[in-house]
Amino acid sequence: MTYRDQWVTCQDCGKQFLFRVEEQRQQVKMGFEVTPPLQCPDCREPMTMGPGLREGVVKWYRDDKHFGFVVQRDGSEIFFHRSNFLGEDAAKVLVEGVPVWYEFEDSDRGPMATNVHLRE
Repeated sequence: MTYRDQWVTCQDCGKQFLFRVEEQRQQVKMGFEVTPPLQCPDCREPMTMGPGLREGVVKWYRDDKHFGFVVQRDGSEIFFHRSNFLGEDAAKVLVEGVPVWYEFEDSDRGPMATNVHLRE
């Protein structure tokens, strides 16, 4: 795939901004289709909690500690614990770069991914 910087118009404020090659490569690395953001960096809000499944990619997982982090579509990271993984043994399938689905939950220690399972 050929990447190039693209000018995109924000759907909220109408300002033009650059969708950089680095952002495009990050989307592909995470297993997503290259899609320009709808909002400029000034209008984007951090991902908020709400119902429904979200796509992410495992950044890393430590089997000895039973936790890891998922990179969200917006590039930010969210914590998850082994007890929130659905399916097979997490140590065998949760390695860097594995695509997953998850839900958002607010815990006493901040946002956390729950119901984490493999994205097929």
